[in-house]
Amino acid sequence: MPAPTRRRTLAVALAAAVLGLSACSGADGSASLTETEAPTFGDLPEQIDYVALGDSYSAGPLVTTVRSDPSGCVRSTDNYPAFLAGWLSVESYRDVTCSAADTSDLAGSQQVIGGERVAPQLDALSEETDLVTLGIGGNDFGIFSSLVGCAPGGARACPPGLQQRLLRDAGRVRARVAGVVRQVADRAPGAEVYVVGYPQVLPAEDGCEAAPLPGDQLESAAAVAQRLNDSLRAGAEAAGATYVDLDEVSAGHDVCAGREAWINGPELRPGIAAPFHPLLAGMRGVAEEVFRTVTGDEAPEAETASPPRDAVVRNEAAAAG
Repeated sequence: MPAPTRRRTLAVALAAAVLGLSACSGADGSASLTETEAPTFGDLPEQIDYVALGDSYSAGPLVTTVRSDPSGCVRSTDNYPAFLAGWLSVESYRDVTCSAADTSDLAGSQQVIGGERVAPQLDALSEETDLVTLGIGGNDFGIFSSLVGCAPGGARACPPGLQQRLLRDAGRVRARVAGVVRQVADRAPGAEVYVVGYPQVLPAEDGCEAAPLPGDQLESAAAVAQRLNDSLRAGAEAAGATYVDLDEVSAGHDVCAGREAWINGPELRPGIAAPFHPLLAGMRGVAEEVFRTVTGDEAPEAETASPPRDAVVRNEAAAAG
């Protein structure tokens, strides 16, 4: 089912602005002034310090423009954290998502493209952090690379028993994610933490030129993807975080969905997307669902992300060790 178009109701915002700027008279004829109040979202404060953690499905490799802090993480200026930072009008925005990251890279230094090492993602957190999004787990145990690497046109043939191994490994991600969420809570005890699931990448039944897989392999891949997202949900909830479920909203937007696709095909397309990774439409679609989960509201319409310029915190180019 295609994801519904996400809109924020402008009439409500305009009405609030009018009320905020208008003087109104009381029954006794005295005038009172209702001051304009900054928008608030759920339990978040007016001035939000936001940190984004995660792997390539959060970083958005090759989508539009790549951030250079560092370029080896291939982090897009239009990934879903950037959309979210703009819609929430955050006070500060630290995006340390990094392509190829797994759960161990959150607490440890990660080597990125070009050989550079970056600081542990958890170092971006502090006691002032109010909001954290976390998208991680698909690179653990080589789950994602195994799924795409042995597909037709991949680097190798699918070995016997691959599905059973991947199902087992996907289940093991639960404990790792729960552990990471607890580390986040230790460093940012006042933050609301949202673990973001993965969108549907492959169709459940019929393949296409971008994914010429037989039905049984598509079913196997779907089962692994579902087990992985189930693990993310269970790990998040076990550690007190909120899970953002992308399964329903991404249905009908897989790699075979043509113009409705959120996921790129097997081609490396600079400025568009990395192979089998989210397109700009996918980043925006995920951002809309995260925003809805965080705030309970529909997201504003936006073609590209616009985080507050003064809020964006640049990451250090490298870290020792």
